[in-house]
Parts: sequence; C-alpha cells; structure tokens
Amino acid sequence: MNNCDDTTLSAILTIVKNIMTLIQIFVPILLIVFGTISFIKLVKNPEEKNGIKKIINQFLAAAIVFFVPVIVNAIMLLLGETNNISYCWNNVSGQISIGTDYIDISGKEKQKIYGNASDYEKGGSGVSMNNTNAKSIPSSVLAGAPHSNLSVVIADDNGNILAEKDPDLLREGGSTTKVFTGLAAVKLLDPTQDIIISTQYAQNMPYMGDPDVKVGQRLTVSQAATKDFPGSSNITTANIAIAIGKKYYNTSSDADAYNKGMDKINEYLMEVGCKRTKLVSSSGVNYNYGANRWGEFDGNGISKGTFGITASDLVLVTTVAMKDEYFASGIGGRNNNGLFYIKSGTQAYKHGIWGFNHKGKRYYIALLGFNFHVDGDTRGTVSKSVYNWAIKNLM
Repeated sequence: MNNCDDTTLSAILTIVKNIMTLIQIFVPILLIVFGTISFIKLVKNPEEKNGIKKIINQFLAAAIVFFVPVIVNAIMLLLGETNNISYCWNNVSGQISIGTDYIDISGKEKQKIYGNASDYEKGGSGVSMNNTNAKSIPSSVLAGAPHSNLSVVIADDNGNILAEKDPDLLREGGSTTKVFTGLAAVKLLDPTQDIIISTQYAQNMPYMGDPDVKVGQRLTVSQAATKDFPGSSNITTANIAIAIGKKYYNTSSDADAYNKGMDKINEYLMEVGCKRTKLVSSSGVNYNYGANRWGEFDGNGISKGTFGITASDLVLVTTVAMKDEYFASGIGGRNNNGLFYIKSGTQAYKHGIWGFNHKGKRYYIALLGFNFHVDGDTRGTVSKSVYNWAIKNLM
C-alpha cells in the first residue's frame, strides 16, 4: 500500500522539495547578478574574446538548473501512485513535521485568528447562541436574490447573534454540512493518533464517488476533517463517519459503521448545543444512505421532515470548530484570518459560511438557501451586501 507514514522518508522528501524550491528562487537572482558583472566586464574590455561566450554559458547553466525541479515534478506526477517515492513526493506538504500526525500550530501563529491563544479549545457541551438583541435584516440587503428564501445569521465569536432572518428554519445543508462532520472528526476521533483510511464501501456509495480519492488512502484526522476545504471530498466525509462508527461501536461492517457513525455525529451535535440540526448525510448530499432514499426537502430546499441544518446551528458549530486547533490549522485559517467560504451545494441550492476579523473582534456570517433556478449565482452580490450592512450597522 502506498503511504507516507515513514516520517524519515517524508522528512527527506520535504527537505529535497524545499531545496528545489530555493533553487528556483535564487538561480534567477544569481543569474542576474553574475550576468550583470560579466556584462560590465565586457563593456569595460570589449576585446575580451570569451566575454559573450561566458554570458551565454551562464544563461544555459542557469536554465538547466532552473528546469531540473520542473522536470522532476513532472516525472513524479506522471508516476502518480505507482511507487511509494512518487506517491509521497506528490503528497508531502513541504513543511517538515517529524513525529506528529497533525499540523503543529503552537506559538504565535495561533494569534493570527485569536488575540489570546487560550481562546482555543473553549468549545464544548452546553454552548448556546444568544439572540436577545438580534436585529432584523432589512429586505433591501437581500434584494440581490429576490426569489430565494434565505436564512441569515450574523454573530460574534462569543455566540451573540447580532442580526438574523429565519435562523432556525430547517433546510438542506449542502456542503456546509462538512463544517459539522469536520468538527465531529476532530472531537470524536483522536487527531494525534487515529488515521482515516479510505474504504471501498465509501467509494461505491451513491453520489459519493471521487476519482481523486483512492481506496486505502490514509489521512490524519485533521487532514480528513478539512481535506480540500472548503470544497472537501464527499467520500472523505463518508470515511470519517465510518471511522467514528468503528471507534464507538463493535462493528466490522463499513455500511453499518457509516450509519452508526452518522448517529454518533448527530448525537454529538446535540451535545455541542445544536437545537434542530440533524444531518441526512456526512457530506451534504441530499441522500439518506441509512434509508436508501432521497432526503425530505421541498422545492426550495426546506426540510419536510427531521433532517436538515439551520443557520444558527451552522454559526454555532463554526464558532466551536474555529476554536479547535486541529480544525482551524487544517483549513489554513491562520494564514488568511480564517476567511473561508463554502461554494459547493446540493442540486440547485448554494450555501455559505465565512468568518472575519474586524477591529480586534471575530465575526461569522451564514447564508443558506440560494436557489439558482430562480435567482442564478447571486451569492457574491448578496454576500457583499450583507457584509457591508453588518460592518456599517452592527459593528
């Protein structure tokens, strides 16, 4: 099986990749420096016989050295997973991490999202949202999607809802579901010990197939919880549910583990503080795999049964997730102030959740219910309108 669990091999390949990156950075610089020196010498002494030849040789040598990394990367991509070296070469992160299965985020890097590192790991049971002073969102702010029935929640990092519209309407979650399953992964599994292994069962699940995920692929919990986030692989979320099911229940069946894992995830979400959310699937695909039928949602993506997510629960879970070091580091939030925007959805419905820092405080905005059939892709227009209104009127 191809994997990169050998930390020595991973570290060596990482060092080599970093050296090759440095080559591509510094070779052009050195070429400019030495080329300039040679040119100045040639100008001062135009009779020098080898002046032009020397400059040409410098350019040729630099070009050869510069393109060696490009050629090596191309060969490794062509080899793909045919051997362990090429597999690890294509999957190592470029950051040396020896003796750990997760991204090390110790020290000052934590402060790029929160000013105080102790703000991490505060989320847990009993968390609740407070909408005592919540304002109504004017219809003019949502005018960019006149026919979509949107749910909106704007909240601060302490769980205070500043403004809302239909916050507890149970509706189809789309890919925002992956915030819920991602949080469950890092809380119900051990990010430092457990490994997510991609199963054949998940690969064969209806509407879950992903050619970029190979059976037997191994991911740490943090990697799986935030894989390609925010797009995230549907099949990886299925493997998360299977891993949770096998960890908490005595079952060897992947199908049984998936269904039991989803039950455990939904149970955990209630413990965290979700009021109504109950996931129909691990990824947001509108299909009930336990019952082997489509989920129960109407033509506007609003639940006709017990399954679905709410905007208020989405903000709640996002707040908790972004305070978890494994989840937050996995989506690279510390490099961009935690800004993330979920663009994928199920069928016609597109959903979004994002966070931002403003004047030293952190806020979240959730928008659910964009209907492309009637309003087209209005996410960008409406999201900008909501954001600008929030900055001007709430902060």
